[in-house]
Amino acid sequence: MEFEPAELKESILSLIRLQEIDALLFQLREKEREPAPDFLAAEKKLNEAQRDLKLAEKSEREIERERRSLELRHITLQEDVKKAEVKRREVRNTKEDFSAGRELENFQKKLIEVKKMLEEKTLATEERSKLTAEKKAAVEECQKLFQEHQDQRQKELAESSNETARLMKEREGYISKVNESIFSMYERVQKLRRGSGVAIVRDSICHGCFVEIPPQTRGNLKKLNQLITCSSCSRILFPESELPEALETERLLRGVGS
Repeated sequence: MEFEPAELKESILSLIRLQEIDALLFQLREKEREPAPDFLAAEKKLNEAQRDLKLAEKSEREIERERRSLELRHITLQEDVKKAEVKRREVRNTKEDFSAGRELENFQKKLIEVKKMLEEKTLATEERSKLTAEKKAAVEECQKLFQEHQDQRQKELAESSNETARLMKEREGYISKVNESIFSMYERVQKLRRGSGVAIVRDSICHGCFVEIPPQTRGNLKKLNQLITCSSCSRILFPESELPEALETERLLRGVGS
């Protein structure tokens, strides 16, 4: 399809301006999609702290159940000792006294063992409770840090949204200056090339993919009467010699992605 050179040149120059906007829009979308490393690190640290707290709380509950079980066992043995003491006082002969004495001695021995276990378990419960408190404090600290990063991200997303709206409005202005069929081709390519649909040709090299342009293609490119695309990267080609002085050529060349 052939075009008037002036029309084609105006369309492609508008596309170059448009491409700068699309590159910025692409960067904004990437930034919105991928949170900053500090945000991800704070989120990971918070998740780990919350996991550690849950484990500490679970361990504390388990050891508290064991302590209560020992406490009930201790109370029961105390009652058994009292009953055994009463029973021994009521014996009527030596044989019964011996049997009651053995029973009392057995309960007293068990009571001493359980009391020791209860004291150890009570101490362990206090230690676990202290550990849980430390884990809670760590979670609170991580939550505070994460909230700061989250607030910052929300602020950045709001700024990004405002900037996107501004760029989209500016983009519409350039689209109106571009031939519809040319814009359609540009849209297809730039979506595949991360916002880059036009490539400048310098010294016979496509600065989109850095592949040399064939002689026949270079000849057709100079005529500026048809849309020429790179056979390697499919970008719309435009000769550097046709760029207005106002455009920063070096910046355009650096800004084209692969």
